[in-house]
Amino acid sequence: MLHEITRVNQPDPNLRRRWFRDDYFDIFTWQAADSSMVGFQVCYDLPNYERVLSWRAANGYTHHRVDGGEASPVKNRTPIMVPDGLVPLTTVLEEFDLRATELEAPVRAFLRQHLLDYGAAHPGEIDNP
Repeated sequence: MLHEITRVNQPDPNLRRRWFRDDYFDIFTWQAADSSMVGFQVCYDLPNYERVLSWRAANGYTHHRVDGGEASPVKNRTPIMVPDGLVPLTTVLEEFDLRATELEAPVRAFLRQHLLDYGAAHPGEIDNP
């Protein structure tokens, strides 16, 4: 079940950054002073093959996987995001619906609608069984 991490660094005084987390998702949102959503990152499938679907009002969607950077136990390389392929949208939506029941209704509805919008706008970039 997603729960909010309340102590989140706020580097931009004009935006409120929020963080919601469980064992499958890390979800970050950015809201303007009027509470409108200006961006989000849905980090999903954390325990297996972490990927990130991002949206910014100014530039739209991107999809990446997280390269953990740890190819060797004797080196400590920084994780980075690299472009990735298909989004397993059906799975992500199913997991979101199961886990996001405690999120505020406007935040939950906004995120869900934007996940659906991604699928509609990028049908060749989703992988649904």
